[in-house]
Amino acid sequence: MITTITAFTYEVDDIEVAVSEILGQLRLGENLLKNSVGIIHCSTDFVDSGVFRAICGELSFPVAGITTLGSAVHDELGEIILTVMVLTSDVVNFSVGLTEPIKSRNELVLREAYEAATANLSGKPALAISYFPLSTAVFGAGGDFVATTLSQISGGVPVFGTMPIDNTHDFHEARILYNGDDYYDRFAFILIQAEGLKPRFYLISISDEDIRKERGVVTEARGNLLYSVDGIPVLEYLKSKLGLALDERDPSSVHMIPLLMDFGDGATPVVRAMNSFNDDNVAVCSGELFNGVTLLTGKFNKEIVLRTTAQILQKILEAEEAANGLLIYSCAARYWTLGLDSTAELEIMRDALAKSKIPYLTGYSCGELCPVQNPNGEQISRMHNYTFIACAF
Repeated sequence: MITTITAFTYEVDDIEVAVSEILGQLRLGENLLKNSVGIIHCSTDFVDSGVFRAICGELSFPVAGITTLGSAVHDELGEIILTVMVLTSDVVNFSVGLTEPIKSRNELVLREAYEAATANLSGKPALAISYFPLSTAVFGAGGDFVATTLSQISGGVPVFGTMPIDNTHDFHEARILYNGDDYYDRFAFILIQAEGLKPRFYLISISDEDIRKERGVVTEARGNLLYSVDGIPVLEYLKSKLGLALDERDPSSVHMIPLLMDFGDGATPVVRAMNSFNDDNVAVCSGELFNGVTLLTGKFNKEIVLRTTAQILQKILEAEEAANGLLIYSCAARYWTLGLDSTAELEIMRDALAKSKIPYLTGYSCGELCPVQNPNGEQISRMHNYTFIACAF
């Protein structure tokens, strides 16, 4: 139903060489079918040098994507790499959308862009590949906002994708990529529509064996700020009640304690990262938390990352032998645990997927958008942290 073509280049500075490498691998004249769309990942170097824009200028179809910390395609991987995945089909329809700048938690901005994009389709999309800006989280319009709002606007279309990242200390250069331009404050998305098309989703963050047994209840949360658990100030809860060795002023210590929210609906718990503690010792998290949900804590380190990545890849390979393409995102927190062995997770992906013929594209993420399934079989689009997610076409 969908044919997938991939390409890569390491060439950051020489635009002509980079374009030649990408076009030479894609062989568009031979491979393109009636309808096509492109997904692109790269470090910010390729945007700043003009390579990204030049490549998009040579493509005859729309492109969307993100800046990232590392990517892999074919048998190639790297931290300074530009990768492309082209989806092409005679029967599947693609439509891309881009919002106006997002300046508040305003669903109208998303609704207008979504309705404009669906006007080009003949039916309800089967999937929304979604790239949401990181910068808008400061006023409550982050990954949770897009997962919930786009799902509501679309009537339950699965939302899969990521937020961009870069290698600055506060990610201020992280950008959304769209048709040769780059944005800090706009949401770009790809809608995929065809009768009978059913994408499959996979995710893993922390194995059950790495989750602590103690359970609490969130008693005060406001947006992405966590104030108390079981009526106890959150820092006191973590240090005194759970006995965790936590230095609240050291980001590397704070990042290594994943929070898991169990909504009690039978779906996979959602993992949240703590970014820091403010001056009032309130936990500043990377996504929203909700009063009344059950809260657990997990363990997180390099061994856990590599083990869980291998586990989910094995599951995917067993289930998706006939897949036409695989899109993967892994949380940057997983990347950071690897230290100097920074490409270890990408190498596991490459080596595992080399055993199959599935074309794939991977990238690192600053917030993962992926549906989870409840016991009734309903898919609920949610934002995650610390998580490896995959979508098979």
